[in-house]
This record gives sequence, C-alpha cells and structure tokens, in this order.
Amino acid sequence: MFAVASGPLGSKSALLVGIVSRGGITEGVVSSSATVDGADATVRIASMLSRSRFKSQVKLIALNGIGIAGLNIVDTDALAHATGTAVMSVTRGRPHPNELIKALKALSRDKKIDVADRIALVEKAKGMGIFGAGGMYAQTRLSRADASSFMHDAAANLRLAHMIARGVSSGESKGRI
Repeated sequence: MFAVASGPLGSKSALLVGIVSRGGITEGVVSSSATVDGADATVRIASMLSRSRFKSQVKLIALNGIGIAGLNIVDTDALAHATGTAVMSVTRGRPHPNELIKALKALSRDKKIDVADRIALVEKAKGMGIFGAGGMYAQTRLSRADASSFMHDAAANLRLAHMIARGVSSGESKGRI
C-alpha cells in the first residue's frame, strides 16, 4: 500500500508524504511537494511512486481525500492509469463533493483562476463507489469487499503520513487524519 497525505499549507507548497507498507508493516517513506491550491497533485503523487524502489510492491494508493495541498484535486483515474495501481480516497466523514465544488468556485473568484478542470474531476469522482466501514469512508472504483479489506491499513498509514508531514513541516504533529 502507498498512503499519501499532505502537511500544513505553506504559502506556495505543501509537503507530501507517502508511506509504503506491506501486511501492516511500514516498509518505507517517500516525500515530495505539491502546489497549494494548484493542479499538480496527480503528477506529483505518480512521480513519487514511480521513482520509488517500492513501486513494484504497491497494490493500492490510499489518499486522504481527493483534495491534496488544499484544493489541488487528484485525478484518481489518471493516477491509477499512470501507476497501474488502484486508488482509494479515505476520509473520516462522508465525502461532500458539492462543498468541494463550492470551495473551488470561491477560489476561482478570489484568485481569478480557472478551476473548470478541477470541478470536472470532482464531478467525475461522484461516479465512484462510497463505502463506510469502521467510522471511515472510502471512495473508490474497487468493490466494497476489496475496499473494506484495505480500510484499516489505509486509515493507519494515512494517519502516519499526515503525522510525519505535519511534524516535519511545523515541528509537531497531531494524531488525526
């Protein structure tokens, strides 16, 4: 599994941390950065995995939501295609795509940038299955059974990735994803 979370938002970029695990054991840590509210998260995550010596053992990419580094939206289908690996977004609460679209529109108004491509990615993600298990939600193209089998490890590894990213970026971590 490859679990990716972003750290606190800097003025221009946020640290991305990827945890590689197998059978509940952490095998490695990789890092990169993504532009805050940018459009490079998909490419950055694909590159992080592709340049890693762990690439061949990764069977799933777990994300802490489809928005990384603020409103930098991950194209989960493009990420799966680029890496040849299934992708699952895991969150504590049920995904609210309409709230994400509302935030993207506000970003567009405030920063005078075009977010149509990102809104299209959120709309596309609405077609993915959403499964709840153990107080967490998975949004994925995997079956419910497959998503459920990964859920516990995904949540634990995302928590670790988030803690490392926050600890390195700000000097101290928090314990929740």
